[in-house]
Amino acid sequence: MDEKELKGLAKLRYIFFLLKPFWKYGKTYVIVTVLMSALLQPLATYLTTLLPKAAIDGVVAGVQRQEILMTIGFYTIGIAVIALAQKVVELTYTQLAQTKISNKIKNDVNEKALFTDFKYYDNPEFFTKFVFAQQQYPMQSHLTMQMFPQVLQGIVTMVAMGSIIVSAGPMLLCVTVFFVILNALLGIPTLKPEADFQVKYTEVWRPFYYVTQILMQKENAAELRSSGAGQKMLRVFNTVTKNFYDISIRFIKKTIPFRLAQGLISPIQLSCVLAYIIIFVINGDVSKIGLYASLTAASSALVSSLDSVYSTINNMLRNALYGERVAAFFEAKSEIEPIALGKLPPPKGSYEIELHDVSFHYENAAFAIEHLNLHIQAGQRVAIVGENGAGKSTLTKLLLRLYDTTAGEVLINGKNIKEYDVHALRLHIGVAFQDVRILAMSLRDNLTVYHDLPDDQLMKVIEKLGLGAVVEKADGDISKMISREFTEDGIVLSGGEAQRVTLARLFTGSFGLLVLDEPSSALDPLAEHKLMQNILDASNSATTIMIAHRLSTVRDFDTIYHVENGKIIESGTHDELMASHSKYYEMFMRQGQNYQVSEVNE
Repeated sequence: MDEKELKGLAKLRYIFFLLKPFWKYGKTYVIVTVLMSALLQPLATYLTTLLPKAAIDGVVAGVQRQEILMTIGFYTIGIAVIALAQKVVELTYTQLAQTKISNKIKNDVNEKALFTDFKYYDNPEFFTKFVFAQQQYPMQSHLTMQMFPQVLQGIVTMVAMGSIIVSAGPMLLCVTVFFVILNALLGIPTLKPEADFQVKYTEVWRPFYYVTQILMQKENAAELRSSGAGQKMLRVFNTVTKNFYDISIRFIKKTIPFRLAQGLISPIQLSCVLAYIIIFVINGDVSKIGLYASLTAASSALVSSLDSVYSTINNMLRNALYGERVAAFFEAKSEIEPIALGKLPPPKGSYEIELHDVSFHYENAAFAIEHLNLHIQAGQRVAIVGENGAGKSTLTKLLLRLYDTTAGEVLINGKNIKEYDVHALRLHIGVAFQDVRILAMSLRDNLTVYHDLPDDQLMKVIEKLGLGAVVEKADGDISKMISREFTEDGIVLSGGEAQRVTLARLFTGSFGLLVLDEPSSALDPLAEHKLMQNILDASNSATTIMIAHRLSTVRDFDTIYHVENGKIIESGTHDELMASHSKYYEMFMRQGQNYQVSEVNE
């Protein structure tokens, strides 16, 4: 066996990969499906094949009409009972079981995505694999599951039909099998092009789905109409359509010769089988006319069964290619996100933070943090400022352990962050990102993503953050849905309201650390001032790190760190940094001048 054949056999393991969820989530379904396919359907085919012979033989032999009708009725009742049993099982069990298992498979994909390390989201190829797995895993698992009962059903049916045909002569069986094998062989060269086409389809249509999503979002409507963005989106759409057309043409060119040849086989096969029966089996003997009818039906059923078996085997080879591509998504190795036993629970109280000789760099990117040292006392309020791309947000991701350091350690209360249960720890690190993400859930669920809170205490948080107008929009019902993603009467929030909702999450429970990444960018100056008062309030004992672009928001913080190119270039209080006439001073004065100019222009 050469290397190519060994690789082909190795890929068969992906068939079992696709079958695994059905056995995991639906053992009863598997057993019921196999029994129905191996017993009931072949029995129905056998009775259907013998029915013409029994009826016609009765007519030729001069049997009374009543007896012939009784024979037909007997066979018909048997066939009908089997069909009814299959339909009852399908409607009352198999369809529901298939849906349940399919949903569990989709959840496996979502769960894998959620517990895959954040670094993979920097790679566009990961999203292609994710989309492919989401679209194809449930369907291909189901199709693969159906293949084994189909093969079993085909084999049992072939044995039954073969026994009928062989009684008239083995040559007829050989003629039938020859054409089926020929048809199957012609289908093999199309397997890889079909699988490759499906993968290319997923890749090409990703921009199509993106454009559709952009056009469906109300918040994009103004920009699309007030600029050339809408026309550019349409050009993207048209480009995707053309690319898909080109890929389809290439696919058709590769497969059409084999598909045309397969189309010619069926009529030739039927003519050869009928000619053989009439010339060599019946041979002018009218008494064998019933045998002719049954042999024709048996031959047709045998062809169908053989074709089904070979087609199923070919589909298994194709599904192995699908399974390989789906498995590639699940094979992404993660070190951070998978749930690990034996980890420390998050510490109580405010967190002491230390970055000890930390270095970090992104894959395929020039940016890097080199030998960074930073020590923040428990309960301290510090600000990290700098130009865009200086590394401020990267520090946030390291503190959340979305990334692991390339070198050095991130310590919380003197222990390496890797020693903690990362998922439990994150629930005690409250984060407000500049890029606001409001979820299509109820107002209550949006506010309690970190910690559940009784409604009366939740209302106090709402009042504290100035969200009374949002509650009014909800008619006083905090269980009302935010956004109109799923319901027409959902609450629509302004940019400032959305930002306040995300900030309110940080006041719903006990946090050891708060990380605020430009949290007030959508707020007016008065609302921003009130927010700073709440954050710096003595009742807020959490260690607080503010990532800021607007330096006016961090004047009252204990320490300000100025970051540039992944390094701390200066630190101190606002007054100290202003007195030093350093780069911070230059930034602050420049922003102040810009702010004054904008006020004059207004």
